[in-house]
Amino acid sequence: MKRTDIVTDIAFITAGSLILSSGINFFLVPNEIAAGGVSGIATVLYLKLGVPLAASVVVLNGIIFAFGFKLLSRYELVKSLVGTASLSVFLEITKNIYAYSGDMLIAAVFGGVLSGTGIGLTVSRGASTGGSDMTGLMFAKKFKTVRASAVIFIFDAAVIAVSGFAFKNITVMLYAVIAVYISAKATDALTVYGSAVKSVQIISAKYDEIAERIMHELKRGVTGIYAKGLYMNKESMMLVCAVGRREIGRLLRIVKELDRNAFVISYDVKRVLGEGFEKIEG
Repeated sequence: MKRTDIVTDIAFITAGSLILSSGINFFLVPNEIAAGGVSGIATVLYLKLGVPLAASVVVLNGIIFAFGFKLLSRYELVKSLVGTASLSVFLEITKNIYAYSGDMLIAAVFGGVLSGTGIGLTVSRGASTGGSDMTGLMFAKKFKTVRASAVIFIFDAAVIAVSGFAFKNITVMLYAVIAVYISAKATDALTVYGSAVKSVQIISAKYDEIAERIMHELKRGVTGIYAKGLYMNKESMMLVCAVGRREIGRLLRIVKELDRNAFVISYDVKRVLGEGFEKIEG
């Protein structure tokens, strides 16, 4: 890794953690909105039991990383730990700066936008703040028939449901659903700019190394197609791969690390059937 890349990664992850913590402390927590994930659990623990947000995030994410660290490369693990640590620090720093207590819809919308923007900046650099994303990946690896997206949805839905019972307020629970939805859209805008699935075509002299890392690190299948560049009249191999919305950043990072001269084409895919995606029915 070049020093400039490392500095850029840390800058994005730190900025993302600051924005995420601001969304939580400024809009979500003051209005009892537990918008899924580890931060949602931390919100419930803080409001009902007085457990500091930062402490809950550190402990809960520590447990998740202890079980799921093998899913990440060494550098991705370091970046994710940086993201988790900086999130905990910023949750403590921003807790008394501002607290919006006006319209609940505004709180859900702005809390969702800030949370999604923070997560998007972090994910775009191939890192993670733990939580439901890491949990989904863990289950998908352990149980081959389970989709990570389904686990993430169930995890967030369970947290929202628990918050509704804990606060004895169905209205707050519904606002949490709005916040989660807006957060997901904001994250998508910063990571994939469109469809939830991307098809990627890669032309590189280092196709073997790139394919190996994609299959090992992303657990995605790769197809090699023999191709010929007519401009240079040179035969080559084109890799074709379909990845999820939060994996495109990691895939591009792999290509960049191995071959900065690679030619990459990515485009939105409406639907993908098969291993790792939607099951073929009938």
